[in-house]
Amino acid sequence: MPYTIPPTVAVRLPSLVPVPHTVLADLKQPLQATAQAIYQTLHGLAIHTAQGRGHTLQASQVVIHQAVELLSLHLGISRPTFYKHLATLQRLGLVDARGHTSSYGGLARKDGTLFAVSLKPGHRARLRYDDLKHQWRDLSSDIASGTRTAWAFLQSLQSKKSKERLVRLENLQAWALNPGLTDKNPGKSDCKGSAQEYVYSLDLLSDTHPRRRAESVNQYAQALAAGYGDHTNINFWRWVLWRSLEADHRGEGALWQLQNALTRLAADVQEWAGLKRPGALLIHRLKECGLWDQLRQPLPK
Repeated sequence: MPYTIPPTVAVRLPSLVPVPHTVLADLKQPLQATAQAIYQTLHGLAIHTAQGRGHTLQASQVVIHQAVELLSLHLGISRPTFYKHLATLQRLGLVDARGHTSSYGGLARKDGTLFAVSLKPGHRARLRYDDLKHQWRDLSSDIASGTRTAWAFLQSLQSKKSKERLVRLENLQAWALNPGLTDKNPGKSDCKGSAQEYVYSLDLLSDTHPRRRAESVNQYAQALAAGYGDHTNINFWRWVLWRSLEADHRGEGALWQLQNALTRLAADVQEWAGLKRPGALLIHRLKECGLWDQLRQPLPK
């Protein structure tokens, strides 16, 4: 009986998932613990995103969109600390990062940060022109929803117990796949009025180009004055915004506190029929949180 060659059996080998230790082991010197934690988190998000998009895991890098505020809270570090160690990762080529902008209200606004994450030893991560020009999210719709922003998500944590306030990994994974979302199964959007859209996007003022800042502050002041029924007091709103912006640039978190005060004021206006001086009530709210004294401090020379 002649010998016959059996038919070839096709065997599909499982694709190997890149692990961060393979890249880290190629470094001449070990990373500090915080820098390593940042890279490992970004690496994991990059792998999750590539798998979610159906992309090959043989790529040298993956680009993801994230909110630094959420990343920092997840890691339990401050934003300055995050940026400090991110600079190390960029210098080593493990990560490339840059703020991404979208158009909102006729102006360019920062809508998050892009991270190119190296998946292979020796590959230097690099953001490309197409990455920066890609529309990663619809910022106007996200702000209008009242739920699909980092600030709105962090606000939702305020009502929860302290042990539940941490930003979980699944929140970051949901954002990486669909920037603006922090829940894999989001509920129905809660649409807010135009004034509240400006409140939700208030932190974006900090990233406005200095040449456009006066125009942007004036636009926000007019929208807030109109939304809170305080048309005749426009200069007060301009002053509050300017001083909050200046304090925020000094690292005092003023825009965050102002957002909270304005959110509280919105509820006051809705519940307090016939409120005649919303600006005065805002001052009261700012005094309660300690921001008013910060705003009245003389400007540094």
